[in-house]
Amino acid sequence: MADGVRVASRSGRAARPAVISVYPDHVLDDDAAPLATLRRFLQEEVGGVGSALLHVLPPYVSDGDDGFAVVDHQAVHPRFGAWDDLSRLAEASGGLMLDLVLNHVSTAHPWFQSVLRGEAAHRGDFHLFSAPRAIEWGTRVRTSAILQRFDTAADPVWAWCTYGRAQVDLHHGSPTVFAAMAATLLRLVEVGARVVRLDAIPHVWKRVPGGPHEPEARVLVRALRAVADLVDPSVRLLAETDHRSGDRCYLGAELAQHDNHLSVPLLVFAAALVGDGGPLVEWVNASASDAHRHDGYTFLQTHDGVHLRPMDPPLDARTTRRVLERLERSGVWVSHADVRGEPRPYELNSSLNRIFSTEAGLDVERYLAAHALLFALPGTPSLYFPTLFGLPDAVCIEPSNPRAANRYRYRYGALRALLQQPEHARILKSLLGLIRLRDETPALREDGSCEARMVASHVLHLARGHRDQPLHVLVNLGVERVAIPSPLREWRDLLGGRQGRGDVSLAPAEAVWLVGPGTGGMT
Repeated sequence: MADGVRVASRSGRAARPAVISVYPDHVLDDDAAPLATLRRFLQEEVGGVGSALLHVLPPYVSDGDDGFAVVDHQAVHPRFGAWDDLSRLAEASGGLMLDLVLNHVSTAHPWFQSVLRGEAAHRGDFHLFSAPRAIEWGTRVRTSAILQRFDTAADPVWAWCTYGRAQVDLHHGSPTVFAAMAATLLRLVEVGARVVRLDAIPHVWKRVPGGPHEPEARVLVRALRAVADLVDPSVRLLAETDHRSGDRCYLGAELAQHDNHLSVPLLVFAAALVGDGGPLVEWVNASASDAHRHDGYTFLQTHDGVHLRPMDPPLDARTTRRVLERLERSGVWVSHADVRGEPRPYELNSSLNRIFSTEAGLDVERYLAAHALLFALPGTPSLYFPTLFGLPDAVCIEPSNPRAANRYRYRYGALRALLQQPEHARILKSLLGLIRLRDETPALREDGSCEARMVASHVLHLARGHRDQPLHVLVNLGVERVAIPSPLREWRDLLGGRQGRGDVSLAPAEAVWLVGPGTGGMT
């Protein structure tokens, strides 16, 4: 590493910055490389993103899957820019989160091409079989067969392809594979990654019979943690897996520091869209004694859409049905996954704009109230780039690629014009304000307690503890104005700037962040 190595203890509980996930070519301009264009857009049109980390989705040379079908881990795709462009993005934000795509590579990767030519050098770097066999593998996001036949110059092979035929899985028992992944991790740290996301980590180790989360995956994470520690112990690892009570396969002082709270989107949708905050209250309070509750990332939308978690639904069947019916009325696309050979609902593949829309259009008030709630929950809030502005779905999406609905790339001028529209400008201002307020509010630091309750039939109260400045979040989930007794004798709303004594009047779909008097706010 260079002389400016950051060294910090991972045991501290200081607040982690929010995250904004973005594709390297999300903003396009004919006069500059997309990574440089993105940096210019964030600086000149957005005014910066404060302390938020930029999660730049895979910038590698790849030939598909929006960057995840990697052909060369050691090179930025020339159509995006160069490693230096990524470093400049790190300087223009709170830092970077980058992906270590380690489960699979493109079939165009030089290693697999050598296998197809009948050469022996890289056969041991993949999961290859000489004949097809029956394999059960729990939940997958593809309905294609796990084993795919490839005709090589020598003889046919059946290769393990978790994510479809175009991407073949690596064998992490190979020294060549581990050395390459370790070198990539070091490259990501060198260009400014403060967090490295371990893509598809549950699937990296194969055993027949078996399934995701094999014990060897934990060993691999420990080894990668040791590699990062050699150059920068402050770098954190995010395991792309679900945060489940009693199932911390990848979390620990010597492993990854973070994973994902995949249940949060549906819990928030149940509260914000159908007025049922009970399941979210139960989730928050069940997390109260969980030492890892702050180690998860929370979000309402990702580049992949919204996970429905068919194997472990966060809601009962009746509430899930109410939420899905509400979403289907808005035209939200539901895609399916292979669950032990049976297709089941897996993802919502629509923009957050569509999810929060009604017949009258985008419900901006509920959109913002849901984010005010998200930023007050335990964990680190993560935003997907289009949700920062409330942007709508792409149009004319092929049914074979539903995820494309929320992966539209924008021309610089067209996106700037969208931001001049009042509703998009308001959403941007509000979400940037939440990023700033999260940094400035002591109760949202890692060691703050969190309790939830319903204080009226449709009003959720979230209490975040801090000895000097507790935070009380109230959200009216209903459709009528209500007056709620304030938990504070005197209060000030950090979101809107109101202050008063006694009852707090809440409009439909209004959220307030209440603290004692004398604290700054967004306006």
